[in-house]
Amino acid sequence: MSESFAGKTVLVTGGGRGMGRGVADAFSALGANLIIAARTAKYGEEAVEAIRARGGNALLVLAENSDRQAMKQMVEQGAAHFGGIDVVVHCAAHWVQGEVVDMDDADFDDLVHSNIHSLFWLAKDAARWLSKAPDKGRLIFISSGSAGRQYLPGNICYSSTKAFMNEFSRGLAMEMGKHNILVNTIEPGLVASDRVLGNIGMDIAQALTNTYPIPRPGMPEDIAKAVLFFASSQADYITGANLLVDGGSSMSPMPDLDKILAGTTTGKG
Repeated sequence: MSESFAGKTVLVTGGGRGMGRGVADAFSALGANLIIAARTAKYGEEAVEAIRARGGNALLVLAENSDRQAMKQMVEQGAAHFGGIDVVVHCAAHWVQGEVVDMDDADFDDLVHSNIHSLFWLAKDAARWLSKAPDKGRLIFISSGSAGRQYLPGNICYSSTKAFMNEFSRGLAMEMGKHNILVNTIEPGLVASDRVLGNIGMDIAQALTNTYPIPRPGMPEDIAKAVLFFASSQADYITGANLLVDGGSSMSPMPDLDKILAGTTTGKG
């Protein structure tokens, strides 16, 4: 991607680490101003300091996806600092694993607030700023390849919130068109972010992806490239689209997790 984003402001939720940080770094490298929204100050501060050390512009806003007022303040604070918002990338999400019969009501409520309510809040609050973008505002949601494409044990509640995201995004694209806003969604597969590697390690991530047509886990920059495309002038006639970026995992057989865990040593990544 050689297109410059100089002069544009990009809000990235979950921008302190993982895919969100990869997306933020990619936009910053192309000249954008970054609003880094993070739940944990430590990770957000590290992301902002790294961008500033490279000569970029970045603002940290602490925000919790499940908090209505925090989400609204995040948008308003970022827009006030940079004078507007051109692109919003919603990477932040909450994940809880467990079968339905075993899951606490409170854990399910957290999923709904963080992964569903936040979509409504963010779209509603950001629309008035995105609608003023000179060459169309861009709202890009980061979903999941597990959203209706592939069953993952213990993940149906999380995956269902991402399926909601996909449908919400498509409908929102219809509503937002008249407001000069394009809405698109990306479905990542297994991405070897710092968060994922902290849980399973690179050895297991690699073993889980050996049967993919592209036999490796995705990297944050793989997702960032897709986000940059949707935010670029090359995608100015695309809205309501859902792009699968998963190395072909949805076409691959489900790996035997028990066998992989029994024969693989967890690494630090």
